[in-house]
Amino acid sequence: MARTFVPALVGRLAYGVFPLSLLFTVQHATGSFSTAATALALNGLASLSMPLKSRVIDRYGQRLVIPLITAVMVAVLVIAAVMARAEITSSLPWLAVGLAVGLASPPLGPSMRAQWRVLVPEDAIPRAYSLDAVSEETLYLVGPMIAAGLLAFAPAYVGPLVCGALLIVGAAGLAASPAATNTSCLGQRRMAGGPLRHPTFLRLLLVMAAVGAVTATVYTVTAARALALGHPSYAGLADAGIAVGSVAGGLLWGRLQPAWPVGLTLSRLLTIIGAAALVASAVDPFWMFAAALAVGGMAISPIYVVAYRASDSHVEPAEITEASTWVNTVNNLGMSLGGAASGFLVSGFGARAPGWAGAAVALALACAIALARRRAQAPSGRMGEVRAE
Repeated sequence: MARTFVPALVGRLAYGVFPLSLLFTVQHATGSFSTAATALALNGLASLSMPLKSRVIDRYGQRLVIPLITAVMVAVLVIAAVMARAEITSSLPWLAVGLAVGLASPPLGPSMRAQWRVLVPEDAIPRAYSLDAVSEETLYLVGPMIAAGLLAFAPAYVGPLVCGALLIVGAAGLAASPAATNTSCLGQRRMAGGPLRHPTFLRLLLVMAAVGAVTATVYTVTAARALALGHPSYAGLADAGIAVGSVAGGLLWGRLQPAWPVGLTLSRLLTIIGAAALVASAVDPFWMFAAALAVGGMAISPIYVVAYRASDSHVEPAEITEASTWVNTVNNLGMSLGGAASGFLVSGFGARAPGWAGAAVALALACAIALARRRAQAPSGRMGEVRAE
């Protein structure tokens, strides 16, 4: 199991290192920060193709598809480094690189979660997902630090090359795993409509999109309040506190494994996040603000664990890679929309406004899930509980 998970984590680390690496590679090459930001935005937009790539993996198997997709992405990263070395200053090629990298990014995280279903017993899957979520949170905390270190001691284009090397390790580890063969046979039983044909799964995606939007408001309000105080570095400390809280919450969740129904679990976790955002928005000292958000962060990793577990139960076995990818994709989309809305809120209503909005959305969603669950239980007892999940 470790021979698969550790290389997969190495590959997934590339996604933590890559954003800053691409941003500064393009900026240094073109001299334009706007071009670099646009390339990064195109990369994020193209990453919406992840579910399609996961569908191909579910159909043809990880052993064949993951190395092919990874090879394309590594080739694009090498081309980017060559372009930077050759001092290509035109914007259009760099925008094409940003788009191409997003289209070629392999879904290593969802593929690893699909393998967990084969590598561990059924009763150990919640712990495996908790470990996965905590590890991913840590990678996105460590990745930017590695990127910053590379930028301090090497040309910017070294970053994409390092990302390519990390991806090769991750793809090789997943493809070499015995579980890769077991997951490939599931493609024969896949239904044409995919996981999106399941109404319960669609409802889960709506919840995760809202979770992404709330998360974006939290990170925006930390930056806005730090800037308002004249100490931008405070934002980094607060964000680190949220990440530490998320890691601690994920570890605790994996140890306790509460046997609550999905609807009840999501409602309670959203209540924790909403209440934390509400308290943080109301207090004045920044340390109390950061502490409240760190407490709320303890619910972030568990929400992903619950969502991944629920997505498995709402779709066919041959669709679990695509389903897991959809959970991440709509969450990222919600974060993008929430971030954009938060910017307008700060401009129009002040630094605290995103926090109030995030708290309102989280608490309203928690109430809506609880009410829907109660209504579903009322007419048919146990069947209502299944529908609520």
